[in-house]
Amino acid sequence: MFQTDVNIPSYDFLTALYRNSQIQYPKFFKMDTLSKLGFLASEFVLKNTEIYGDTPNYSTVQIFANSTSSLETDYEYQQTIGAEYFPSPSVFVYTLPNIVMGEIAIKHKLYGENTFFVQKSFDNSAFFQYIYQVFLQDSVTYALVGWIDYYKHTCEACVMLVEKTNEVCSLPFTKKNSLHLYNL
Repeated sequence: MFQTDVNIPSYDFLTALYRNSQIQYPKFFKMDTLSKLGFLASEFVLKNTEIYGDTPNYSTVQIFANSTSSLETDYEYQQTIGAEYFPSPSVFVYTLPNIVMGEIAIKHKLYGENTFFVQKSFDNSAFFQYIYQVFLQDSVTYALVGWIDYYKHTCEACVMLVEKTNEVCSLPFTKKNSLHLYNL
């Protein structure tokens, strides 16, 4: 998990993080800040896994949540309507919080289900229950899950890769362990 606040502009922080990480994905520079945050957090989680790459993957689902939806980008989009009358389509694309999952899915060819929840705060019990239910499906092997929030130049990201069998994971997927990871 990482956080940044107004002392370090999120845009500059995420761009520097991207440039220093050696990731090659030119679409990064067109993304809104929420998508950049989720994309980078997911890259770091997936980097040394069998999911990283460009082989079509139908067995990995994405489950994310935050408390502000895409409010920062919505506000930016509203500004383009007022100032130019013709709203910016490049900003409009990001006025849904689930676009971050689309960016991750495109990069890694993840064709599994995806769900984005908007809730007041990180709800560990709800996450755990939802993931448990998703794993009842035979077709699901992994869940890329996380809390990704960006509002008023404050970033918060906690992303985890959960495996159905726990063979690769060093930490069993339990309510206690997932809450511990979020609170690090």
